[in-house]
Amino acid sequence: MSFLARRATGLLALGVFAATFAGVFFYAPQTGYTRDEGFYFDAAEHYAGWFRVLASDPRQAIGEATIRRHFEINREHPVLVKNLMALSYLALAADEPARPAAWPAEQHGLYARAMRLPAHLFAALAACLTFLLGAAVASRRVGLFAALAFILAPRHFYHAQLACFDMPAVAIWLAVILAYRKARGSLAWGVLCGAIWGLALGIKHNSFFIPAILVVHWLIVSGKEFSASRRGVLFPRIPLAFFSMLILGPLVFIVHWPFLWHHTAERIGWYFGFHLHHVHYPWEYFGRLLTEPPFPWFYPFALTALTLPLPTLVLGVWGFFGAAGCRLGRPLRSIGGALLRLAGIYPHRSRSGQDQADYGLDAWDGWMLLLNALVPVLVIAVPSVPIFGGIKHWMHAMPFACLLGGLALERMLAALPARWLRRARPRSAARARHPVFALAAALALLPSLLGLIHLGPYGSSFYNELAGGVAGAAELGMQRQYWSNNVTGVLPFINDNLPPKARLYLHEVTGESIRAYKRDGLLRPDIRTAWSPQTADFIAYQVHREFADVEYQAWHEAGHARILHGLYIDEVPIVLVYDLRAEPQDGDP
Repeated sequence: MSFLARRATGLLALGVFAATFAGVFFYAPQTGYTRDEGFYFDAAEHYAGWFRVLASDPRQAIGEATIRRHFEINREHPVLVKNLMALSYLALAADEPARPAAWPAEQHGLYARAMRLPAHLFAALAACLTFLLGAAVASRRVGLFAALAFILAPRHFYHAQLACFDMPAVAIWLAVILAYRKARGSLAWGVLCGAIWGLALGIKHNSFFIPAILVVHWLIVSGKEFSASRRGVLFPRIPLAFFSMLILGPLVFIVHWPFLWHHTAERIGWYFGFHLHHVHYPWEYFGRLLTEPPFPWFYPFALTALTLPLPTLVLGVWGFFGAAGCRLGRPLRSIGGALLRLAGIYPHRSRSGQDQADYGLDAWDGWMLLLNALVPVLVIAVPSVPIFGGIKHWMHAMPFACLLGGLALERMLAALPARWLRRARPRSAARARHPVFALAAALALLPSLLGLIHLGPYGSSFYNELAGGVAGAAELGMQRQYWSNNVTGVLPFINDNLPPKARLYLHEVTGESIRAYKRDGLLRPDIRTAWSPQTADFIAYQVHREFADVEYQAWHEAGHARILHGLYIDEVPIVLVYDLRAEPQDGDP
């Protein structure tokens, strides 16, 4: 066997990582800065100050006063990603001067690029680990399809570009699952699993649900080993990873976050309290403005159905029910068989007459994929859980759904009669299916790619064919954008047409993001920031049902409702620019 053949999986994983990183890194400058990114930019600069102190005077750096001064900001979130942002900023952009406005995109300053770099690496890692998990449980082609299906989904690709925690949380979630899988036969991986979970806690609080999934998985796959008798209750062997997570997880969580080094119990309590009583932001859903719980339990399922590219959605659902049917018995198995028959493909039957649509998964891997694909969605389906932010809150379930979709695609092609494969001989039929799989996978991924090309940097507005695209989603009364990044669609007009020192109200854009836009040359430095329509000469209004009153205020201040300029996607208004100085005369824009 040649070197390339022996190292094929590793080389492909490296290729997936490199291609994903290159695509995200070079595309990201076109995508505007989100509300949360502005806060994280500011926090990372503060943390960078602490690293400077640490380098010059370590004793002072670990003191309460210094830590509080630098880490008090944005203390509601762990700091692993923000610390990496701070180090990237120090290495690449701390001394870079501000750039003049309206520079070409490829010449934008390094500030946001440096801040986003760690998240881009995590996005590449997420795609790479999705491939590796697929290769481990099924085949390299299933892993490659799942990685591409995940990262090319327009909303996933959008989140991959941002200096936020959502894509890093996906990557580290996958890392914990892979480590736990390897820990079945390795002491070292059992210990390492706990440390990786500690890093997961340092990225985002949804990682607290990972142990619950692993415990449920252990109870299911080891259920037959439980027994009770007069001698007592016999438990199956408890995985070493559980003990490692119990010890190393909290330890890594505290060590990574200097703010917890003093008043540890009090500050951890505050952190949990913040997220247990998180504020609810309004969200438009089928014509309703959801403002407070209880929220519709079907919300995450409906939004997934409308935002995941349709072939990926169909294959994922198909694969989920097919794999679940093998694990849960006849009712769900018959659903999977019905889907096969609906497609004109009949599952092979054994001599006993039972369906063999097992997707090649053993019980351990089957339950692991199913639980990780379902539980994160079920968490958001609880009516009291905040629902703002859309799919990013359960995005860590999507790699597992894409893996199940890849298994469904492979199972479908495996069921094809050999005579359909260019009259291949039975022995060569399996080999003949490789190019057929590649063709089918390419066709399944095509809508994702077309969606990326069509939406460009406005990925938060993507809706699939089931919703009727952006226009259909607007008709349905769905949230058409969020996080304010789409404002970049009108910034070129603003730079070219606003008079010197104009007062501009960039609706829903934070001061931190405005500072970043000016620093990177996306907004003219002379334009002054207004914080309300009443103090502005111009307003860039982001169309949200919850902010309809802002547009009414703009009409009142201007004395008219004429739009000066706007960003439209498929004729749907996204961002509208109004001139509030005076009512335009006939012939004015």
